Amino acid sequence: MTEPFSARLKASTATIHDEVEHTNFMVDLMEGRLDARAYALLLKQYTVIYAALEAKSREFAEDPIFAPFHDANLFRAERIVRDLQELTGSEEFTLNDVDLPITRSAEAYARHLGQLDKPEQVIAHHYTRYLGDLSGGQAIGALMGRHYDTPASALTIWDFTELGKTKPYKDSYRLRLNDIAGTGGNEQTVIDETMTAFELNGELLSELTSLSDRHTADRPASGRPAAAGPTATRPAASSVSAAVLGRS
Repeated sequence: MTEPFSARLKASTATIHDEVEHTNFMVDLMEGRLDARAYALLLKQYTVIYAALEAKSREFAEDPIFAPFHDANLFRAERIVRDLQELTGSEEFTLNDVDLPITRSAEAYARHLGQLDKPEQVIAHHYTRYLGDLSGGQAIGALMGRHYDTPASALTIWDFTELGKTKPYKDSYRLRLNDIAGTGGNEQTVIDETMTAFELNGELLSELTSLSDRHTADRPASGRPAAAGPTATRPAASSVSAAVLGRS
């Protein structure tokens, strides 16, 4: 029996997926060793990345290969901006734009997205980001609230209520992946660009690791503790990694 394309795509990118998931920034963030500023810094990078992805999604919305994936209910850009406003406007966290630079890697990521010219390439980034948000992203939202007292009003990026239950939606998404060839799409192009998507994510998280390490070193000893919220049981490494770019 021929292996479904969704399974082949996941298997083909499993190694680099695992490497990206274990980047220090995300592991430390998920285990409560950083602070609300680190989470806000991640969201700041997403402002340019998701804006670029969603602009490209709209551009290809009528393309017969990409059209089955286009769904405005997945769009996160406006939510990310509102979440950041909640964090930066809070007296509790005292964050501002000076604390939250957009990194070179995020700019490069967004620039790459803006240059995509094939629907299969857009599918690759759409799959990497949104299926990750619908899977491990749900754990990110829960842990940011638990570790750093991040209010629900600043975690709306992870709220996909409009889609209904996530499992049926993800199952349907995989069926659409399996039908790419049937709509005239090139499966290998999707695989190749998904590899690029993980490489760009890895470069972003590596740069965020450096920025967070520098911020921690510069922070006075009397500063806000890394885990300001209620102490939580530290999840196992496998659980943490599954929540970074999870595609269960």
